[in-house]
Amino acid sequence: MFRQVNFKLNTLRKWHVDEMEWYGECYEVAFGAFFNRPGIYDFTIGHTSPVKEISIDYDEKEYLIQTENTLYHCAFESCFFEKQDNSKIVLPDYEKIKAEYFKPIDASGLGKDDMLLVLSDLQEFYFETIFFYDSNGARREFISYPHLGMYSDTYLVEDRLTHKEVDIRWYVEQGLIEFYSYQNGGRNMYVENRGDFDLDLIIKGVRVSLAPGERKKLQWPKSKREWTVEDFFRELKENSGN
Repeated sequence: MFRQVNFKLNTLRKWHVDEMEWYGECYEVAFGAFFNRPGIYDFTIGHTSPVKEISIDYDEKEYLIQTENTLYHCAFESCFFEKQDNSKIVLPDYEKIKAEYFKPIDASGLGKDDMLLVLSDLQEFYFETIFFYDSNGARREFISYPHLGMYSDTYLVEDRLTHKEVDIRWYVEQGLIEFYSYQNGGRNMYVENRGDFDLDLIIKGVRVSLAPGERKKLQWPKSKREWTVEDFFRELKENSGN
């Protein structure tokens, strides 16, 4: 899927700044999705080299992050505020800028019978977070991780408590998100696009499009999952005891 981008030279999207340890030393780096960066494909997710200076351009509504050789443009509205809140690095005028530009995910209307999967094309495997609740209204904890398969890589989201009640899995192929495991505890399924571009989902052969900022309730399959070749070999290995 071709997506036209029109960002400044050396742009970071969905970015935050934090420390990273490298060979026993801590460095301040910027994390995010690269755009219009020579030598790096658009949508590549990674981090910069060590940061030398951070300044603000209020006219352009962006942070300017200077490394040894590159000046990165980081728009206020594209800061990953949830991650920056947990960072050891304090950005200049951060609280003032956050108060104006941070738009939290609205989960206020969700109950114990609902689930909200938040996706973004600016995240690895497009996963940002997921919301679901117990009978007392407390948000349930989850784990999420990639599975590097023999033929294709996939992404898994499970509930931390049982690893069985919630088991959602998908592929990302050429900009399409194709689900193959649907276990969500029988909840109403909502998906929200928090990225910069349209997302296309494939659910049991049905294609669903989501514009940036759009949330939809999906016709979610009742069958739990469809087995893949990778599943077969993994199950065979686990049952053999090797």
